[in-house]
Amino acid sequence: MRWKWTDTSTSPAPEAAARPAEDRVPFTSSAVADRGSKSPEAVLPQQDSSCSLIEAGLWTLGYLLAQAVLLVLFFSVLLLSAFGLHWPEIDVIERWVLSIELDRSFLLVGVPVLGMLFVVLPAVRWREGREFRRQIGWRVPTLDETIIALATVCPVALIGNLVYQVAREPALFHHSFAPMAGVVRKTSLDHLQASFEGVPYLVLVISMALAPAVVEELVFRGVIGRRLVGRFGVILGTLMAATCFAAVHGSLPHALATLPVGIVLQLVYLQTGTIWLPVLVHFCNNLLAISAIHFHLDQNQPTSTALLVSLVIYLVMMLVWLQYRSPHAGLAGRRCSTSISS
Repeated sequence: MRWKWTDTSTSPAPEAAARPAEDRVPFTSSAVADRGSKSPEAVLPQQDSSCSLIEAGLWTLGYLLAQAVLLVLFFSVLLLSAFGLHWPEIDVIERWVLSIELDRSFLLVGVPVLGMLFVVLPAVRWREGREFRRQIGWRVPTLDETIIALATVCPVALIGNLVYQVAREPALFHHSFAPMAGVVRKTSLDHLQASFEGVPYLVLVISMALAPAVVEELVFRGVIGRRLVGRFGVILGTLMAATCFAAVHGSLPHALATLPVGIVLQLVYLQTGTIWLPVLVHFCNNLLAISAIHFHLDQNQPTSTALLVSLVIYLVMMLVWLQYRSPHAGLAGRRCSTSISS
């Protein structure tokens, strides 16, 4: 079986081929409507196959390192405000941290996440150049695209939660590693639940739902995902991008639960060619998670194979419908000239 993104556009005339690449658009109905408009919002992601596995890994490691550096800087500022330039011994600092419950404070999570906005935006601008909006796809999605994309939020959240529950089961680990089971079950989400106590809901929405959605989509869809698909094809490139996306989400259960989310976000991006739909779906998925934690909602659900299969089938139907209803359907994939054989 051969899966290939086909391009039905005609070959450009000689005079069109002589024009700069940025002035040429594919011959499609949507492109004809956009012709004559130079605004970045009317342009789709540009083909780029320059991303290697090494660069994708460096972006992923750099993302984690930047968060660690921001955390260290924030902690240093707190120490300076508490002790000045003369810091006490380590045991005194430890007692101070425990006395103010800084180890359970939301600030240790929220501040680095918000700070990543000031790191990622310049980094993406530097990597993509002056035409970064044209490169990653900055157009405003249509109403149909938005509605269909939002219809994927609950199913992908349920799949992620199902994977998360299964991944926390100690039965997944060999009996010889039984002492590690409790450590694995104590995940990053458990820490978040403890740190969310007493934090205003609006602060959680901005710092833990909106900011990560914008930052992570720019990196893992707009920069990494687009290039990996252009270089390795839709299937392999999507899996690679989703793996990089999952790798920055803390513990193993949390990372495994994030993997299907990353796959769906990448496919939404490919089907529509706009970065804003993955950002919207990502934001809504984060919003569901923090709302469940903040309002102490029961997140346990039955682990049923039939439920999982039903959700996957529903998501496939939504993605197919999204491609059918999108005025730019499949164009991002066609620009990548992807051909996958199996």
